[in-house]
Amino acid sequence: MTEEPLYNIGVVTRLTGVPAATLHAWERRYGFPSAARTAGGHRLYSEKDIARLRWVKAQVDAGMTVSRAIAAARVLESEGRLFLPAAPEGGPRPAPDSAAPVSLRNTLVDALISHDLLRADRLMGDMLAFHSPEALTTEVIGPALSEIGRLWEEGRITIATEHLASNYLRHRLLMWMVSGPPPRPVNPIVLACAPGEWHEGSLLMLGVLLRRKGWPVAYLGQNVPFPDLAEFVEQIQPPLVVLIAMREETAQALAEWPRWIRTVNGKPLVTFGGRAFVLQPELTQSVPGLYLGDSIQEGMSRLEIFLREEG
Repeated sequence: MTEEPLYNIGVVTRLTGVPAATLHAWERRYGFPSAARTAGGHRLYSEKDIARLRWVKAQVDAGMTVSRAIAAARVLESEGRLFLPAAPEGGPRPAPDSAAPVSLRNTLVDALISHDLLRADRLMGDMLAFHSPEALTTEVIGPALSEIGRLWEEGRITIATEHLASNYLRHRLLMWMVSGPPPRPVNPIVLACAPGEWHEGSLLMLGVLLRRKGWPVAYLGQNVPFPDLAEFVEQIQPPLVVLIAMREETAQALAEWPRWIRTVNGKPLVTFGGRAFVLQPELTQSVPGLYLGDSIQEGMSRLEIFLREEG
């Protein structure tokens, strides 16, 4: 069970049943739980914070005063006798550092398309007790996003359900991107979707993996026009620009980036990737820059090689 701050207050209230106002009051009066803060001042809680809160709430519901329950929790935790995580739904708990089972990915998708966000929160919490955000990004959330998209394309879920499920996973990735380790003292890497490109799942995943490795990122997201991107790049002078295109039309649009983004002695290095290039490899020949490869892992490896050489 990790102490890393990963959950915002909305998720914590759903997971524990403790209202946000009560969390604020407990923190103010008892220093419990001691939430971390994002750069913007928003509270973030860890998996262990959630376990602490669940235990204290259970004692309060049973008749114990809040102050005594919090004091008891602290004593028991100091003795190593508190907060053992429960087994996840759908089977026995996996061994630490093992690969996230496919069954858990499928169970998460089922919870999301059933509109059961509380169940999805619990599943994510259980998985985070044994798997890093990096592993869950590539082994769970990426495949889950693909499966949700497939279900929508086949007409098996509505667009409203697809939006709910995809935005839930998107929010999780954004949260992990802002809660990574302290960034290295270098200019941020710029991440942007091609003009007209609205599918940002792959870009979000790369952003999470880079931030979890300590690289600062400037995440611009969907449908970034080249004039605006060029002005932004000129202002912050990034070492790298990552462009993503998922459709043939947006992949073809990427060929126009040299008209807008000025490079000096190969800097910034402009890289590109996305599903369009996997399905039609010939498109890579028309786009200047470094192709990141056919998978998130391959792209991350190529980015890190360049960043280490630059560092």
